[in-house]
Order: sequence, then structure tokens, then C-alpha cells
Amino acid sequence: MPGPRSPQPSLRQPRRPASVLAFDRDFLLSLAALVMALFFLLLLPARAGAEEPYRLASQVEDRAGVLGVRQAEVQAAVRTLQDAERVQLWVAYVDSFSGLAAQDWADATATKSDLGLRDVLLAVAAGDRAYAYSVDQDFPLTQAELEEVMTVAVEPALSGNDWAGAAIGAATGLGQALRGEAVTPAAIQPGPPYEPPTEPQPAEGGSSAFVWLLVLLIVVAVVMLVIWLLVRRARSRPSSGTGAPGAAGVDALSLEELRRRANAELVETDDAVKTSTQELGFAVAEFGEEQAAPFSQALAEAQHELDQAFQLRKELDGAAGEGPQRELLTAILQHTSTANAALDAQAERFDKLRDLERNAPEVLTKLERQLAELEVRRPQAVRVLTELAKEYAAAALAPVAAAPTEAASRMDFAREHVKAGREDLAAGHRGEAAVEALVAEEAAGQAQQLVDSVERLRRDLAGAQALIDEAVAETRRDIAEATASAGAQLQPLVAIAEAAVTAAAAAAALEGGRDPLAALRRLREADGVLEQALVQVRDEQTRRAKAAESLERTLIAARSVVASAGDYITTHRGAVGSGPRTLLSEAQRHLDQAVALGGSDPVTAVQHAAQAQESASRAFNEARAEAEPAVAAQRARGGGGGGMGGAILGGILVNAMSGRGGGGGSSGGRRSGGGSSGGRRSGGGGFSSPSFGGGGTRMRRGGGGRF
Repeated sequence: MPGPRSPQPSLRQPRRPASVLAFDRDFLLSLAALVMALFFLLLLPARAGAEEPYRLASQVEDRAGVLGVRQAEVQAAVRTLQDAERVQLWVAYVDSFSGLAAQDWADATATKSDLGLRDVLLAVAAGDRAYAYSVDQDFPLTQAELEEVMTVAVEPALSGNDWAGAAIGAATGLGQALRGEAVTPAAIQPGPPYEPPTEPQPAEGGSSAFVWLLVLLIVVAVVMLVIWLLVRRARSRPSSGTGAPGAAGVDALSLEELRRRANAELVETDDAVKTSTQELGFAVAEFGEEQAAPFSQALAEAQHELDQAFQLRKELDGAAGEGPQRELLTAILQHTSTANAALDAQAERFDKLRDLERNAPEVLTKLERQLAELEVRRPQAVRVLTELAKEYAAAALAPVAAAPTEAASRMDFAREHVKAGREDLAAGHRGEAAVEALVAEEAAGQAQQLVDSVERLRRDLAGAQALIDEAVAETRRDIAEATASAGAQLQPLVAIAEAAVTAAAAAAALEGGRDPLAALRRLREADGVLEQALVQVRDEQTRRAKAAESLERTLIAARSVVASAGDYITTHRGAVGSGPRTLLSEAQRHLDQAVALGGSDPVTAVQHAAQAQESASRAFNEARAEAEPAVAAQRARGGGGGGMGGAILGGILVNAMSGRGGGGGSSGGRRSGGGSSGGRRSGGGGFSSPSFGGGGTRMRRGGGGRF
């Protein structure tokens, strides 16, 4: 909604001169502030080698000059980690952290560099003999695991002045921790003590000349600044909203770096939308749709922008040449930035609506009831799955095969944090209790989604099975019509259709294991072939009627597969990248088109529905392939840790934050617990929590110290 218009100048007032020298007060104040800043910048001494937080241009940056000939070794270790674990390690060596706390410097540099979910920054100030690391709040290692890497593989090398060995140890140790292996100490190659660069001294008698040089520089700079500001002011126009806030600095990135950044932004924005969707559901249930309307609108805007970004990501697969690819990737970043901004704009207001500090007792009580109900429903889901396994093929049940087990993990996690929330309330720590309630709420929500998915698939399979005989009979009639009408020249197409019907019948039969959704897909393929055979002998009205008959069956299958893929990706999003998410977005787009066109153009609607099922099937298969290593690792560990592994797998934005230097800094822009915000972002419990919001409300965590 546009803001109030500025009052228009009275017609009786004299018109201001059009000269560019007609400054207003705000302009003069801005100019004065810039001149003063420039003056102090030129006159105040700066420590040699001191570095303010800055935007990293590459993954290994040695501004302290400590790596020497071993820089290639560090780059090789960084590449190995990235290739093996899809984690990027960024290393920055400077002389000093410019008086900032090491953690603050690292967090600020990570934020300026747009580091994402699977990025790690290791920052070392050789002159200060201090270091820090910074990761996203949802990085797939716990704080204890990260501290183990630093204590075992990084700090000993730094203490021995083995600067390259510290980075190599970090890369190696992170890889071991991500694979669930024990972190091994790095082989240290001690080096000489670090000697910071010396600051050149002015020649004797040169002080006066130096001062006059500074004055001259200031005068020239002020003149240039005035000209630039005047030209900029004269040419300025209201923003059209087509800028690229999320694409800052893309010109300096290589195409591969830009691709990685766009993929990371897609994943993080999709996670933000999914989390915000769940949080919005809680708000609607508690306060009603009218109170939640502004957040629903923001979420719809964000979802629209994200959908546009995913469409561009799909186009990227077919784009040739660096220019078109760079243009598409930049546009993706524009859309994800706009999506995050839409959510972030409402985040504070959302916090105030829920006011979890005040409402934490009620939320915890509600969660206890929800978990008690799930405790009853989960064994029922296990029994349903056992019964379905006797009737249907394993492939038909793959989307929910582990759902009851994973639901139990999320429930364990939720119970643990409900208990912690109660303890915080008893101790008078309402902000921390609010954070505990938030993470327990999301974990319980995922548990319910997993349990619900079993029952939903049971209904979908039963509904599809009931349509098989009818679909097979109809397709056989079409084959007979094609054989009689089309002649021998189309016999190959008829043979393909007959093979598809045979395969569908086998898939639907008990002896074939029964996969009715796959059978419906095969029958749809047969229908497509027959349409090619009969297009010349059927009139438009007949084609539309036949399409309308098959549309309902195709939509049933498409809706089921899209829903299953969506449930799987949502509850495993901590391990699923941009590829499966792009396919799922494409599937949903085709499904929406099929529904929209069903009444007016059933022929095209059937095609969209079939494409939706195909894209969703691919999305599920690729998501399962990406998530399976994490699922297997969790299974190998026995699913312990109070459900922490399942919570990380599910993308719930929590990670224990304990140990030296713990706690994420606030430089990432995410609001902290306590106060009027209801404790939503972080709390004394030592972790960050999920809530409504976009990338601007994310938080970083890390650690570090002296060496």
C-alpha cells in the first residue's frame, strides 16, 4: 500500500531556481558528513595491515602474506572438500582484526560475502594471533563437532605458525566430521613467527609537504564529490523496483561462483518460505486468518518470486554461452532477494503478533497435547504401512517408507525442547522458553506431516487402484479404434500403446507387486501415443471428450506424486539441494496449469498433468538420492542425540551452540531473543530458532580464540 503523498508546494510560493547549486538542507548535511569522513580518513593514522571486515573475492585470500608457496596446497584442500562434501571453505588471512572481536570480524565478513548454508569462513589475524570461524545457523555440523575440528586440526597448526597447515587441517577435519569420522590432527610444519609489514616513515622535513598534499587531496576530492552528487541528484528518478539487491557484486564473480551462489540462494530462500509457511499456519490457527492476512500476502509475494526464480533455474539447463547464463543467474538472485525482502519486512510484526515470551506457557501446553496425539497415531501409521507393504510394491511406498521412524525422531526432539521450555519457565527465563517452544513447534509439525503422509498415500493408492480396470478397458477400446481406423501405416504407434497397456496391467496386478500410480502413468503414456495415431480420424469434439475422461485419472496420480515429493523434500530439506526443488516447483506449476485449464482445454490440461507427475517423480528420486547419505549416517549412529540428527535433516533451524567463543554474532542481522520480539531468534538455550522471515533474518554462529 503506497504511503501518504508529500504535501504539494503552494502555487503562491515563488518557484525555486532551477540551478544545480540550489542545495536543500538535507543535501548540504549529507555533503558535510561526507567531507568530514574523508578528512578524518586522510588524516588519522591507520595501523599497517589492519583490515576491516570486507567482501571476499575468492576462497583463499592471504592479505597477511603468510602462505607463500603453499597457497596452492590450501586451494587444493579447499577444492577437495567442496567436491566431496558440497561444502565451501573460505579462508582469510589478515594482520589484524582492526580492534574488533574475532567472532564479530568473521561474522561481518561472512555476511558481506553472502556466505550461505554450506559455507564455512576461517579467519586468521596473524598479527593479533587470534582466529575465528563462522557458519550459517543451519550448517550441517553441531557446535561440538565444529569445535572438535578447530581444537584438533586447526589450533595446533596456528600455534606452530603453520599457516597453510591450519587451513588444510580445517578442510580435512570438516570433511571427516561431515562423514561421521573421527577428526585427526593435522601434520604440522612449524614456520617462523609472523612479522607484520612495517609502515614507511616520511622523510625528514617532509611533514609540511605531507599536510599540504592532504589538503590538496581533500579539495580535489570535495570538488569531484560535489560534481558527482549534483549529477546523480539531477538524474535521479523514483526507483522502478527492478534493481538487483540480491545480485550485489556479481560482476566480480566467475560464472561457476555465480552459479554456486544462485543455487545456495535458491535453497535458502526455499527453506525460508517453507519455514514461514509452517509458522504462518500456527499463527492462523491461533489468531485467525484476518489477523494473519499481512503475513499471508507477504508469503504469497515471496512464493511468487521464488517460483519465478525456479523457472529461471530450469531455463538455465538449456542456456548456452556465458552471457545468457550469467543473465539468468543474476535474475535468479534478483528474485530470491525480493522474496526474502517480502518476508523480512513482516518478520518483526509477526514476532509481535505471536509474542511468544508471553504466550510460551500456552504454546508448550498445546505442544504437549499434540505430541500425545501423535504418540497414538504413529503406531497406527506403522500398522498401515505394514498392511500396505503386503498389497503394494515397494516402489509405490518409497515416499513414506521411513516416515514413522523419522516422525519418532522429530517427536523425541520436540519433547526434549518442550521439557527445556518448561524448565526455562520455572527459572523465569521466558525468552529462552519462547525459543524452545518455536523449535519444538516446528519439529512436532514435521512429525505430524510425516504421519499424515502415510494415510494420504494409502488413500491415493486405493483411489488409483479403483481406476485401473476402467482405464485399461478404455485404452484397449482406443487401441481397437486406432487399429480399425488408422491403417497399417500407424501400426508401430499402436504397438507402442499396446506395450504400455500390458506394462500398466502388470504394474496394477497383485503378482506384479501393484504400483497403481505407476500403472496410471503408463496408461497415460499409451493415451499419448494413441492421440498421435487418432489425431487424423477424430474430430476436435471427440478429442476433447476423450481428454476430459482421462484428465481426472491423470490429476489423481499427479496430485499424489507432487504431494509425496513435496512432503519428502520439506522433511529432508537439510540435505536436499536446488535441483530437486527446481523440479518440484516445475511439477507444481504444471499441476496448477492442468487444474486451471481443465474446464476450457482438457487436451492441454492432460499434458500439463502428465508433465507434473513426471517432474515430481524425478524430484523425489533426486531428493532421495541426495538425502540418503545423511539418512544412512543417522541410522548408523542409532538415531540418538534426542532427535538432533532428524532435526538437522529436516532443516529445522537449530544447532546446539556450546563451547568456547560460542554463540552466533548479531552481525548477520537476525534478531536476538528476549525483549518484545518474543525470543524468536536465539536464546540462552544456545541455539537459533525457526520463524517467519527471509534471508535478512538469518543468524550465524561460530567460535575461535587466541593461539
